[in-house]
Amino acid sequence: MDRDLKPTANIVVNFASRRPLLDAPGIVTFGITRRLCNMANLTATCPERAPPGWHLYVAYGVPIPAVGEFDEEHEIGETLTGLHDQLPGFDEDMLSIVVMKGDNPAQRSIAGYDLPRETTLPNLWNVGDAVHTYGNGGTQACAETPKLVVDQILSGRVATEPPRP
Repeated sequence: MDRDLKPTANIVVNFASRRPLLDAPGIVTFGITRRLCNMANLTATCPERAPPGWHLYVAYGVPIPAVGEFDEEHEIGETLTGLHDQLPGFDEDMLSIVVMKGDNPAQRSIAGYDLPRETTLPNLWNVGDAVHTYGNGGTQACAETPKLVVDQILSGRVATEPPRP
């Protein structure tokens, strides 16, 4: 598995603001930016997540390259610059900045390098975001792939011989 996986990195910025920064509840995806890809307005749907008068957000940046080594400080800076570009006057209280990579990647494997759900061991299956279907990834794939395995088992479409490596 380690040979075939291509884990991807992400920069996660958690911050709070006294003023609302987005009107939209949920997550917003950005188009052309330096590194910033999306931002979630957490207190729009769950106001109890922050003290009264505060707004809680999480933003995600994708470093260059997203697979392999990169200059963490530079990529964090580019992600923060993207927040300043997209949110004029951005000067919020930083709660944490986390670089997801290595043993804690943003995604276990990029599209096109997915592992099969079937393994060479009977009754052992791969599930999670390293075996996602096309167009899915992350948490969605972690929820979807076990369901696909269960559906396959219940339908009787399980191979009698495990696949060869």
